[in-house]
Amino acid sequence: MAIDLTNRVCVITGCAEGIGAALATGFTARGATVVATDIKPPVLPSVAMSLAWDVTDPAAATRVMDAVVARFGRVDAFVANAGIYPRHPWDEITPEDWRKSQAVNLEGSWWGCQAAAKVMVPRGYGKIVTVSSITVRMGTGNLTPYIAAKAGIIGMTQSLARAVGAQGVRVNCVMPGAILTDAEVRLFPDQETVLKKVNEAQAIPGRIGPEAIEPTFAFLCAVESDAITGQVIAVDQGMTAG
Repeated sequence: MAIDLTNRVCVITGCAEGIGAALATGFTARGATVVATDIKPPVLPSVAMSLAWDVTDPAAATRVMDAVVARFGRVDAFVANAGIYPRHPWDEITPEDWRKSQAVNLEGSWWGCQAAAKVMVPRGYGKIVTVSSITVRMGTGNLTPYIAAKAGIIGMTQSLARAVGAQGVRVNCVMPGAILTDAEVRLFPDQETVLKKVNEAQAIPGRIGPEAIEPTFAFLCAVESDAITGQVIAVDQGMTAG
């Protein structure tokens, strides 16, 4: 049975490209009313609404949710996808580097989740999906601030799930593996070498595209996952298996 999001109002951050763009496009194809956001309004013709959202601004989270409710009457699902992953040797990380990673990846996720939950709780229903990373389990030496933030997201997800579960709001986390995105290709143009390393690490060889991870997010935003909350789901073709 196909995952159906017909008439669900879904707000997604970080939609300019990569996973976020795939989610916005995929959710729309499943019948959702998609509000796509990014630091600038993303150009995605299929979505119902595109908005600018600096996730580091707590007030912006409230403004976006208010705008969505004003136009569509509710928010059924929120995906906190926006993130950055600059690489720094551990001994070159500056206070600014550390604070920026936390501000975007952890705090930015929280402000969106909090604002979404505030409009979902009075209705007695809603789906919130956060995004962590398999680097939390594996460790990557030049991503310390990013990994710290993504580990924090797991704790945040489980705490919020407990806090709002009785009010009908489900909160879960997706832990993506080595997803092949345009940003990765720009960062690592030698994709033949990347593929070799990925295949050595994964139980199932081959790259995961953003469109392949979209169904997991769709499931967590659909009625079929109503019995699931406070969980972390890795989508990594077995990179963290065992």
